[in-house]
Amino acid sequence: MAAGTESQQVVREKLAILRILADSSKPLGSKIIARLLEDGYGTLLSERAVRYHLGLMDEQGLTVKVSQRDGRTLAARGREELENALVADKIGFVIDKIELLAYQTTFDPYRKTGLIPINFSIFPADSFEAACQAMAPVFKAGLCVSRLVAVVKSGQRLNGPPVPDGCIGLATVCSIAINGVLLKAGIPMDSRFGGVLQLDRRTPWRFTDLVQYSGSSLDPSEIFISGRKTSVARAAKTGSGKIVANFREIPAASAATAKVAIERMQAAGLAGPLVLGESSRPLCEIPVGLNKVGMVLIGGLNPVAAAVESGIDTVSKAMSRVVDFKQLKNFWEI
Repeated sequence: MAAGTESQQVVREKLAILRILADSSKPLGSKIIARLLEDGYGTLLSERAVRYHLGLMDEQGLTVKVSQRDGRTLAARGREELENALVADKIGFVIDKIELLAYQTTFDPYRKTGLIPINFSIFPADSFEAACQAMAPVFKAGLCVSRLVAVVKSGQRLNGPPVPDGCIGLATVCSIAINGVLLKAGIPMDSRFGGVLQLDRRTPWRFTDLVQYSGSSLDPSEIFISGRKTSVARAAKTGSGKIVANFREIPAASAATAKVAIERMQAAGLAGPLVLGESSRPLCEIPVGLNKVGMVLIGGLNPVAAAVESGIDTVSKAMSRVVDFKQLKNFWEI
């Protein structure tokens, strides 16, 4: 049993190293990989342990040693291994990513500084202007976590891999920013699911589709947007339609403290919950736990959903990474 458990742990560590190499445009050494494992995955491995893994992966053809000084790059077989990663390693990945990004969030609403989580979307460069036109009404209607974004041109990067040739990247603020701020305020949050929320005259009504975070390896927003389950453009125009949203719970005893933290976030340019419920009372037809308060958060990819609805080819990665808050600017300035 112990050997089997250790084997699974080794596999996860190797996959984490492969992911780090896949996200890098240049070779990486064991020292940098060890730091990125701790910062990005919460995995504590010594440089010696990383070198041991890299040696094994060299033998397996997963990595290529460029030089003693420059480190390794990912081999074609290593990229294939990532794509075929163990299903067991993927289960629960979404909830794990939420908790990790919330922990990594250091955004201070008072000072408007720190790291904040983003979603990242890639558009064909020749369609980006049309995409902005489709997204503008959504930002104007406030169907977003924030009007702050970052535009990344082809070949450039935003704390991640470079944007492909012929494309433009757009970072939008992720709703996990609220998780992070409340966590720093001492408020635990239970992230239950992401779904499609139906609005009626600009009022949240009910969820029509949902995916629990604990049982999915894909972000629900990506699933619903690519599956054309939304009508965000119509919701922005008429107040009635379907948008992506998230359902959270916090302890009822922390509700007053949460409201103060939310007001600070709103003053800093972030949207608070679409609706905050009452203790142990259902919210948007969703049951809430005993002595819990339900909270519906708007999805950060709603503007991008409107672009997809207009027929623009888009690739999005929800809950992508954290970036410096100062790297973001108002959508209307881009």
